[in-house]
Amino acid sequence: MSIFDEFERFMRRWQKFFEEIERQIEEDFKRLSSPGVSGGRPRYYYYGFEITMGPDGKPVVREFGNVRRRPDMERIEVVDEIDPLTDIVEEDDKIKVVVDMPGVEKEDIKLYVSEDGRTLTIDAKGKDRKYHKEIRLPAAVDPSKAKASYKNGVLSVELEKTEKKKRGFEIKID
Repeated sequence: MSIFDEFERFMRRWQKFFEEIERQIEEDFKRLSSPGVSGGRPRYYYYGFEITMGPDGKPVVREFGNVRRRPDMERIEVVDEIDPLTDIVEEDDKIKVVVDMPGVEKEDIKLYVSEDGRTLTIDAKGKDRKYHKEIRLPAAVDPSKAKASYKNGVLSVELEKTEKKKRGFEIKID
């Protein structure tokens, strides 16, 4: 199977997925706008995806938002917690994590690093939005040296690695 066939199959799956989202939005809109429905806050739909090329030359898709595909690919579900768009940049001695989280205040955000220093957990609960993300870090970090800032809906976390990449031992050539 060629890469074009794989891509075409991939795009058909996504088209089906978006058609299901559209159908569910229309259903919810009709239900919420019909007479007799009051006090119900309409759900919001926040969904996106990013496609990058993996090291093996195949496309890698990362999804974000509060719309989830069920494993059977037949139905979608909308959850309260948003999985935010996240970028991870690894440098020699640092890991930078940038997270898009509009609609919450700085005081609403909680950051946790696991005991082994390999997982960063982000939780935020604002008035109208909730975010949750668990990020497996590419290297262990020292949480005591972490720095974080939140400005204009963007959370930036800078983590210092605890282990330096070593080349190993030099071998002398005879």
